[in-house]
Amino acid sequence: MSPVRPIITLTSDFGQEDYYVAAMKGVLLQHCPDAQLVDVSHHVPPQDVLAGSIMLERAISSFPPGTTHLAVVDPGVGTSRRILVVAIHDQMVVCPDNGLITWPLRRLQGPAQLPRLLGQFAPLKPSVRGRSDGKVILSELIWRPPLVSKVFHGRDIMAPAAGRIARGEPISTFTQPIHDPVLLNVALAGHGRSGEIIHIDHFGNATSNIPQELLEREQPGQIVIKGQSIGPLRQKYADVAPGEPLALIGSSGLLEIAVRDGSAAGVLGLRIHDTIELH
Repeated sequence: MSPVRPIITLTSDFGQEDYYVAAMKGVLLQHCPDAQLVDVSHHVPPQDVLAGSIMLERAISSFPPGTTHLAVVDPGVGTSRRILVVAIHDQMVVCPDNGLITWPLRRLQGPAQLPRLLGQFAPLKPSVRGRSDGKVILSELIWRPPLVSKVFHGRDIMAPAAGRIARGEPISTFTQPIHDPVLLNVALAGHGRSGEIIHIDHFGNATSNIPQELLEREQPGQIVIKGQSIGPLRQKYADVAPGEPLALIGSSGLLEIAVRDGSAAGVLGLRIHDTIELH
C-alpha cells in the first residue's frame, strides 16, 4: 500500500486574480513535494478575520486527522503580531495571531473547556504530520528565514512552516508555547433566548451563533430577526414557499436564516451582528 500523502489546505482573502495563492503553493511544494493542496477559499472578504475564522473552523471539521491548514487573513502583516501554530482536532493550523483561531477554539473545544484550555497546555511533543493525540497545543512560530517581505508573510514565513509540519517535522523545533492567543469577541450562545448573525454565505444565508442544542432546550415557537417574526424552526428550505423567509438548522449545526430560492441578506437586509431572538 502506498503511503498516505499529506494534506495542506489554504484559506485566504487573496482572491485568485493575482499570483499570491500560487506563490504560497510553490513554497509549500518546495518543503513538502508530495503534499495534496486543497483550496478552501481565497474569497474571504478582504481583511475580514471573523469570516476567515468561521471558514477555517469548517475546514478543520471536514478534513481528516493529520491535515495541515494554512490560513492567511492578515491585515497586520509586517507588524509585531505573532504567528500561531496550533494543534487542534488532531490537525495543525498555521495562521496569524489576530483572532483567526477564535471560531475553531469556540466550536471544536466548546465554551466550557476554553478557559481551561487557555490556562493549561499539553506539552509540546514531536508531531507526525499534524497528529496531536487529541490534545490542543497553542504555540508561537519563532522561526524566521533570512529574507522576509514585510508584506507577504504568508509566502515567506507561514507557508514554509506549514510545509515543514506537513512533512512531519516536530513543531517543537521552531515554536514555543503561549497561553494568550488573540480572540475575537464572538462565542456560541450558551444560554438565554437570543444570539447574533456571525456569517453570511454566497447564497445570502445568514448563520448565527445559536447552536442546535440551545434550540432543542428552548423550543422557540417564533424566531425573530430585526423585529420581524419568520415563524417557527423549519427542517428544510422547501418547507416554505419560494421567496419566503425561514429559520432552520444549517449544515454547521447552527441556526440559519434563509429565504427560499433567494438571499436572506438581500431580502431582509441582514448584517453581521444583527440580533436574533427566540420567542
